[in-house]
Amino acid sequence: MTSIRLSKHFALALLLGGLAACGEPEELPPSGVLITLDTTNAAALDVYGPDRGLTPHLSALAAESVVFERAHTVAPMTLPSHASMLTGLYPLRHGVRDNGLMRLSGEARTLAEHAQDAGFETAAFIAAVVLSSPYGLDQGFDVFDEPQVAVNSPVPTTSERSSTAITDAALAWLEGRDPGRPFFLWVHYFDPHHPYEPQEEFVEKAKGNAYHAEVAAMDADIGRLLGALEAQVGYEELMIAVVADHGESFGRHGELTHSAFCYQATIQVPFFLRFPDGRRGGTRTQEVVSVVDLFPTFLEEMQLGAEEGIDGVTLASGTVAPDRGVYVESYSGYLNYGWSQLAGWIDANGKYLHSSKPEFYGSGDAEEKNNLMGSPGVADVEPYLESLERLSRLPRLEPGGGLSLSAGQRASLQALGYAAAGDLEHELPDPLDEVDRPAPAERAAQYRKFTKALGLAQAGRNLPAIKLLQEVLAENPGNVYALEVLGGALLAEKRYDESVEALEALAATGSERYWARACLGTAYEKLGKFEDALLSFEVAKHLRPDEPTVQQAIERVRAKLGPE
Repeated sequence: MTSIRLSKHFALALLLGGLAACGEPEELPPSGVLITLDTTNAAALDVYGPDRGLTPHLSALAAESVVFERAHTVAPMTLPSHASMLTGLYPLRHGVRDNGLMRLSGEARTLAEHAQDAGFETAAFIAAVVLSSPYGLDQGFDVFDEPQVAVNSPVPTTSERSSTAITDAALAWLEGRDPGRPFFLWVHYFDPHHPYEPQEEFVEKAKGNAYHAEVAAMDADIGRLLGALEAQVGYEELMIAVVADHGESFGRHGELTHSAFCYQATIQVPFFLRFPDGRRGGTRTQEVVSVVDLFPTFLEEMQLGAEEGIDGVTLASGTVAPDRGVYVESYSGYLNYGWSQLAGWIDANGKYLHSSKPEFYGSGDAEEKNNLMGSPGVADVEPYLESLERLSRLPRLEPGGGLSLSAGQRASLQALGYAAAGDLEHELPDPLDEVDRPAPAERAAQYRKFTKALGLAQAGRNLPAIKLLQEVLAENPGNVYALEVLGGALLAEKRYDESVEALEALAATGSERYWARACLGTAYEKLGKFEDALLSFEVAKHLRPDEPTVQQAIERVRAKLGPE
């Protein structure tokens, strides 16, 4: 990729410093503030949905902003979406395709790196382990404030921080920053992500809706952040963006949460921009935009130059091409459930989703209930196929390499329901490649059953979880995540032979996962098959060298085997 390097900004900073020393006033470029709302549906905000009085601070900012009503994420997952915001590239090109599995390449030139190279102070305040530094999004940040995870916790625990804690940390940084330097600040809020644990005052305000209560609590703390920014800096000196990484399905199309499908419930996101000069403030637009557009827009508004060869377009001018299309994908099904890949192209006329069973929905079908593929009068999908093919031919970043997650970070991801949590690297098919796998849409009922089983297992209700997981696997033996959860649930119930059967079936697929190998080693050890146990524990150690319990297991089993 070719980029405009920013050493010239260092020279400018030195020149401005010299002028300031001579008594000339220093004119700083605008600072940038990126506020990301995890798992937040547009309709959950008063500015998009019915005005419930739950998000007054975001509504007040939106009243001074350009509100995009047709904004889209690139994937219904936190890590790929944020990687696209910070690089201007679609997941196909930056290489981060799922939570917990890949690291952003060091070859990437992030927004923070551009700002840092230009002499800006840079800081990020991250609410959940999903975006922790081993995934590479810390590139260019002087401060990358992320959750601390429990060490050697007996059970997987979620590592996330409340909107109050995140805002407090960001405000403390703002108080201590250098007022003579511009800054780029990223604040990530995670509250509306399941499981919901809202404060009672907001539950009452949201009339018992726990999700809306979490959104309301988040808004209250965002109000504190915005108030401090306006008082300390002034909006006229700031480029501010508010955007969600993805939404939540709440059962639509058979999906209880998010990540597996690319329907509008999780793909359409709230997105508004408050420009430093206030231009276009209070306007709403139907322009088709994507989260990749944040990167070039911030580069332009913060006077950081430009980057060539990216997928995003600047939204500063308000002249998005009317025929513009944007990309979306979910490879979670391919990586975890044995499904075909899912990739799509969205424009003003509709959405084409490519899998082993393609779908097309017209722009007037907001609920996406009428798949027009194969129907009389269906729109010509050839332009959508051409767009996907053209994107597949563009240069891509080199893979980010192996992850170095701590055991606690991986456990936290698994507790949040994410699958392999960094144990694998994959060669993935391109969007239009033919694969002999079922389409995600064909597995909606099975996926819903699996997510219910996963929730039961996570709650320790192993017997009903096992029954559901066996049903899921009977329908789709390629669901490697179901095999992993089943093996763990059987182990917990001391059904060691059955646990071995499930986990060996998983290993036979070539999908090596730490938790599965550790459970397999334990099952073999309980059965007195110490050589098999040692092999599995050795593989687990290779997958997670930093986990002390694995080394302890290896030493324990070797002692049982006795001298060689």
